[in-house]
Amino acid sequence: MNRYYNSYFKVNMDQVVRNFDKVQDYIGSNTDIIPVIKGNCYGYGLVPMARLFEERCHVKLLANAAMYEAVELRRGGVQCDILVMGGIPQHLLPGAVEYDLQIALFDKTTACNVNQLAKNAGKKVKVHLKIETGMNRLGVRPGEPLHDLLSLVKSLDYLEIVGAYTHFATSTADYYDPFAVEQFEKFKESISQIEAAGMTLQYIHCCNSAATAWYREAVDFCTHVRSCSSVLGHMAMEDGREPIGLIEPLEIGTYITNVHDVYPGESVGYSRAFKVTEPMTVATLSVGFADGFYPRWMRSQGPVLISGQKTRFLGCCMDQSFVDVTGIPCQIGQKAVLIGRDGDEQITTWEMEQFCENTFEYLYGTIGPRVERIYCFDHSRIKESVDFIL
Repeated sequence: MNRYYNSYFKVNMDQVVRNFDKVQDYIGSNTDIIPVIKGNCYGYGLVPMARLFEERCHVKLLANAAMYEAVELRRGGVQCDILVMGGIPQHLLPGAVEYDLQIALFDKTTACNVNQLAKNAGKKVKVHLKIETGMNRLGVRPGEPLHDLLSLVKSLDYLEIVGAYTHFATSTADYYDPFAVEQFEKFKESISQIEAAGMTLQYIHCCNSAATAWYREAVDFCTHVRSCSSVLGHMAMEDGREPIGLIEPLEIGTYITNVHDVYPGESVGYSRAFKVTEPMTVATLSVGFADGFYPRWMRSQGPVLISGQKTRFLGCCMDQSFVDVTGIPCQIGQKAVLIGRDGDEQITTWEMEQFCENTFEYLYGTIGPRVERIYCFDHSRIKESVDFIL
């Protein structure tokens, strides 16, 4: 396995478990958590995080958005149920049958095709009805469209409806956002319609991490909440409110490869992006935009920690970046912290979201494989392999 990484994304797995327990205590024992580990688990690493949730948190169902990642989970040894929440291209449906995946169902074409594939394989496929309540992305509308789909599924012997869900479009905006409340009312009507058709649902879910924090009525109505960003310590409310007491479990960093002085009239980087107006000391870091970091982070003088002091990026290129270390003692080979704590200083995800004017899903979900994922535990050495012992 390649160990020659220029930068790292370190996760305290015990803190993730503590966050999971805090969310579970917050919602109560009558509602369970479905971790949604889409987008490489928001950059944290797909299989290691799935195994943590399965083996340490004892979840019975994981969810993601794409067949590719669901199959990677199965190949990585994940045994619990997996729900693919996104739309599945028709030519990939055989994989749902082969790997015993649960899928979102909202149209008759998919219902008929999956039923035939399941019949050929001699097994049933479990489905969650995706209800369209206002997001207008995927879903079947309540009323006649839902009635027609239910009637069809009842006639198909190899499909089993085990759940129903919807997704709030505005739950991160404010507590009791009127549109989210409107969506919830439509969802409740749909559940009543499904139950009136004689179906008992094992999974009823509509709350993401943000709604889990504030929409108590919706949490109590459902059997499950879909919460992963909160379990990872990132509350999704746009104004930063976080009532659960979560702690970020990560540190993202890289290393200094050069330290040198620059003088007025000189410049740093391509196209002379940063013009030097007074004597400065510049450190070069071994990370750039090809590693998947949001360009504004490094190109617009975002924060970075060097020797426990907060300073600024001066720019970046594909594989390297530049930092102002004037007056900061540092040397080649030492680490630079992009997210996390160094001494008394800390850069939080919330701070970076505000600086970049974007969400952590975008900031971390794009971080690529050139950045090493390191998984560590309290009072133990760092585990640098996905084959760690939980």
